Amino acid sequence: MTRRAIGLVVAALTAVTPAGAQTWRTIDASRQQRDTAAISVHIDYAAGKLDLKPATGTALYRATLRYDADRAEPVARFDSASHVLSLGVHLRGMHVSSVDDEHDAGSMHAELSGSVPTDLSFELGAVEADLQLGGLRLTDLSLRGGAADVTARFDRPNLEQLRTMTLQVGAAEVKLIDVANSGVSRIIAEVGAGALTLDLGGVLQRDVDITAAVAIGGLTLTVSPDDGVFVDEHSVLGGFDKNGFSKRTDGWYSANYDAAARHVRVHLHSFLGGITLAREKR
Repeated sequence: MTRRAIGLVVAALTAVTPAGAQTWRTIDASRQQRDTAAISVHIDYAAGKLDLKPATGTALYRATLRYDADRAEPVARFDSASHVLSLGVHLRGMHVSSVDDEHDAGSMHAELSGSVPTDLSFELGAVEADLQLGGLRLTDLSLRGGAADVTARFDRPNLEQLRTMTLQVGAAEVKLIDVANSGVSRIIAEVGAGALTLDLGGVLQRDVDITAAVAIGGLTLTVSPDDGVFVDEHSVLGGFDKNGFSKRTDGWYSANYDAAARHVRVHLHSFLGGITLAREKR
């Protein structure tokens, strides 16, 4: 064990009776919080089920990973010098698409401290993920999903100001719920053939700028009826329903834009895909 991994506690590393070519193992890893210095967390998970939520007590992080040792290699490492936490499971010598059964994929449960500023990033393959992000201290958030099915929730306010949220959706389905509670001011989204839902439920603390590039997939944006919406559209065959909007020199404005206390500004570049705007009081 290296010095930088002293905080890693492996509670169990036990082989389970193989099923076919599988050798199941489980590790538990954790580290206690020693200060309030900001950290960067990278979660790279190839295939399986992932759930994440704020930690209780004084833990900086906790993680339980169940994986097939014949196919995969677990990662649970904290670098105390750089304050970088790396978690996940990497597949050995195979593509994510070869894992086609949820029983062959394994699982990961992770908890992160809500007491330290956190730059959080996800790299997800064929993953079914449930992410409870409310109550963390997120300063930046990025998520890249290939064939993932992801639901992320901000059911409680983010305890820091989230500067930038970056979302890259390939053939994935990604839903972010109550995003207004994150305090985000800038969202950058790229949607390939997948579907992205941004639900700005909660109360906007500041204006939000969204830059979205949509190829053949779709972006659904839900905002409060009280918020003013502006759309600067550059589309080939896609676009959005302009009912309730009026055209000005620089783009399309909702009827209440000038009187609204908070604004959502969307800069849309689309090919075959487009954006669906919904108004919903939350």
